This record gives sequence, C-alpha cells and structure tokens, in this order.
Amino acid sequence: MAHVYRAFFAPMNRMNAPSGVPTKVPFLFNTILRRLLNDYQPDYIGIVFDPPGKTFRDELFDKYKAHRQPMPDEMIVQLPLVRRLCEALRLPILEFQGYEADDVIGTLAHQAAGKDFDVWIVSNDKDMMQLVGSNIYVLRPGTGGEKNDVFVDTAKVTELMGVTPEKVVDVMALMGDSVDNIPGARDPNEQPDPVTKRRTASIGEVGAKELIQRFGSAEETLRHADEVSRATYRTALQKHGEFVRMSKELARISQDAAVSLDLPSLARREPDLAALSAFAVARAWVRSRGRFNSRERIRGGDGLRAVRFRC
Repeated sequence: MAHVYRAFFAPMNRMNAPSGVPTKVPFLFNTILRRLLNDYQPDYIGIVFDPPGKTFRDELFDKYKAHRQPMPDEMIVQLPLVRRLCEALRLPILEFQGYEADDVIGTLAHQAAGKDFDVWIVSNDKDMMQLVGSNIYVLRPGTGGEKNDVFVDTAKVTELMGVTPEKVVDVMALMGDSVDNIPGARDPNEQPDPVTKRRTASIGEVGAKELIQRFGSAEETLRHADEVSRATYRTALQKHGEFVRMSKELARISQDAAVSLDLPSLARREPDLAALSAFAVARAWVRSRGRFNSRERIRGGDGLRAVRFRC
C-alpha cells in the first residue's frame, strides 16, 4: 500500500469526481504508474496488495503495526477506484491471504530471478533492499521523471545502507521500525517517561549500521555486546537481545511464501482504452482521457524483465 499512501498524502489540492467522491489517490497513482510503464516497458508486471487479516508476523508479535493510525475514511473510499484503474489498464492484481505484499514480492522476485529474468521491484521502502541480488533490483521512483529515479543494485545498497543487501535485515533488527512497530533493541512494553515523554535511548540507523559493519550480524553484535563502547548501545543490547532477535524475524522478507510464479498471467497486455476513457470521464479527468485515446511512446527493451509494483 506504500504507493497508495504516498498518493494520498501528496501535497496536492483536493480532487473530487462530479459525484463528490475524492479521486486524488487514483489520479496520482495513475500518473506515476503510467509514467513508469512508459519509461521502462516491462514485459511482465504485477500490482501487489496487502490482504485484510493477520499474517505470521502478528502471531510472532501481537503488537506488530499496533501504532499505525486507522486508514482515513477519505482514503478507504478511493481504494476500489485504484483497483478499477488497474483492471482497466489490464494489470494483474496479486493478493494472497496470510501474506503481506512484501512477502509475495520477495517470493515471486526470487522465483523469476531463478528463471533468469531481470526483476525490478518498484518501492521506496528501505527494507526492500534486502532482496537485491543476482538479477533483482529496486527502482525507487523520484519526482520529475525518469532522470530522478534511483536504480538500486548491490553497490547502491552498500552506498545507501552501509552494508550489503543480505545484511540490511540485521541493521533493521537493531534499529527497529517505528512505522511497523518493530522494536529493535528496545523493550516494546516500555512506557514513556511521564515528565519528559521520552523512552530510554536505543540504537538508531547510524549506530545500527556501524555495529553491523563491525560485527557482521545482529547475532554477533549481541554476542559481543560487552565490547560496545557507547553505553546506551551496550545497555540496549545487553537488556533487549530477545527483542533484537524477534525484530530480525519481523523485518525479514520471505522468499519462500506459498505462492507460485505464473508468468502468463503477468504478461504485459494492452489496456482497455474504452474502459479507461469511461473511467476518466466519470471523474472529469479531461487531460487523462486524451492520453488514454492516444498511442504512448514505446521504447524497445533490452531483454526480458519482470517488474513488481508495490501499491
């Protein structure tokens, strides 16, 4: 849902259809999606959604994602429009009960790479960089067109995260993730100080990178906690090792979920122009309607490529 949230919170004036239903989310989602399709011309593509209900992470940690605010009502009413847009574009929607979108992406990317496809995962989330490897890359869309997109290979992961892709999950195990309520080296049950409103200092991103660079993994960092010179880090590691180990399992993206790669169903197809035009007219997207009825630029590819959009 990351790209949908990004569209919802984008600094743009409110948009409504003539019926009064807000339409900013599908409009911006359409803009970035069609731009990426036109710029990169994937041979295969899948739009991956998070399903409702719990996953194995909720069983591992009952407070997983507990701090997230409920989805705004104005966003909820736009989700069916995003799905209808994808259907009109004839882009397959992937959703598997019991698995988050990340795990579906990780598994299908691993399977496609094993078949010698180049796999591009479209995401701005740093946790996706743990999947980068042979034939698997992350594309981080920027604003202002292709020139501002960031192509992430193994070298780029090392530049951005200070560690190789397989160590990204170790960094996250130490630093945690406040968005998903992954505690890292911190007691998740600790309450803020009633006066300062702060919790005990723990390990941030910079410290986590330094520790993994030094010790190689979250487990080795815990084993050598006594050798850590910074007192707050040392104490956090000594007291909260169980939460570090749990956090690593929460942050690890599965590559062996019970889903199978079905390439024919992911093959790029021509959009349903009539359905797209009707979709645009119903929402008063005049300029979009014109684009739907015209041929877009087609750029030749350089081999087979599978792309996963995370929405």
